[in-house]
Amino acid sequence: MVIVIATVRPARLLSFAQALAQETGAAVHFEDRWSRVLASAKAEPPALVVLDEGLVEGGPMELARQLAHVNALIGTAAVTPLSPTVFHQESEGLGILAPVPVEPSGQDGTDLAKALLRLGLAADDRERCNSGR
Repeated sequence: MVIVIATVRPARLLSFAQALAQETGAAVHFEDRWSRVLASAKAEPPALVVLDEGLVEGGPMELARQLAHVNALIGTAAVTPLSPTVFHQESEGLGILAPVPVEPSGQDGTDLAKALLRLGLAADDRERCNSGR
């Protein structure tokens, strides 16, 4: 499984990414060019794209909309300063799985991984071993 974090500030999201990788067993890649994220969505879709603020092509909500047009089966999470209520209103209909704080911690990565596991979008090592995957 592959997770892409679309960001121009990978160092600030490193502990988040490491926890996400550890908890899901996924290969986590940083990408700072939206065109490459879209190309991978067409060629070899990742299981999840985490959309950070600050990409030249737009904010996380706009990019989630674009990604859904390319491949609606890719899960998304959005880095946002919005409150949960405002986030819900702004992201309604976009299929964004979860908000991520602007300065995410390792615990935020663990929490997102648990959400992915609950939704069946990731399988932890025990599940992979038991299912023969």
